[in-house]
Amino acid sequence: MEARPPTDTAQSINLWYKCTGCQEVVFRGELERNLYICSYCNALFPLLAEKRIEYLLDEASVTNIRTTNAAGLTAEGTISGYPVCLFIADIDVIPTEINTSLFLAAIQDALKKRIPLITIVACQPDGYKETLAETTYLTMQMEQLVDAALPHITVLTEGEIRPIATHLPLGELVIVEGTATIQKPAPPNLQPAPHAPEEQLLTQTSTKVEKKEPDISVDCYIPREALSEMLGRFLKFFSA
Repeated sequence: MEARPPTDTAQSINLWYKCTGCQEVVFRGELERNLYICSYCNALFPLLAEKRIEYLLDEASVTNIRTTNAAGLTAEGTISGYPVCLFIADIDVIPTEINTSLFLAAIQDALKKRIPLITIVACQPDGYKETLAETTYLTMQMEQLVDAALPHITVLTEGEIRPIATHLPLGELVIVEGTATIQKPAPPNLQPAPHAPEEQLLTQTSTKVEKKEPDISVDCYIPREALSEMLGRFLKFFSA
C-alpha cells in the first residue's frame, strides 16, 4: 500500500506527514532517511522525480538533467557504476500530461551513447482510457533500442493499484516497486454436520471465488530499498 503526501508543495515544506496506511504521524527527516517508507507500517510515500534521482543514481554521477513545466524529467548517471539514461514521470502525472519530447530525448541519448534506458512511471487506475497521442511514434522509437541491443527497463510505481496497468510503452523488463499482493484464500464455510450435535462442524469449500487478473506483464516486484541494488545487478547482467 502506498501512502500519500498532502501535495507536491507540502512535500517540500511540511515537517510532519500522516501515513494513510496506519494513520501514524511521521517526521520528515525520518522519512528522508528511510527512503520515504513509513517506519510503522512500511507503506510507501510517493517520491518526487528529484528524490528518485537522488536515491537511484550514484553520488556525484548525475549529469545532463532536463525538465520542463510538464511533469517529467530526464537525467544521466550511473547505478552501481553502470551508465544509464533515466526518464521519470513525476508523481500524480497522467499520460496526457507527460512531455513526450523528454521521453524521446532520453531514447535518443541512450541510442547516441549506447547505454541502457530506464523509464519510471506510475501505474494508472483500472478503466483509465486516455493515452498519449504519440504512443505509436514512441513505440517505433523504442524499437531502435531493441535493434541496437540496448536494454530498456520500465519501473512502475504506485504499485498498490490493481490490476497493474499503464498506458505508456513498456520496456522489455518490467519491474514494480513494492511487493506482490498475495491473494488470501477465502475462509472456510463452517456448517453443522448432518446427524450430529450442532457443535460438530464440517468444513465446506466456499462458493465465493474472487476473480483477479494476473499481472502478466510484470517480471518482478522489488522493494524500494532494494531497487537501486537490483537495477545494478540487472545492468551488470546486460553489460556482460
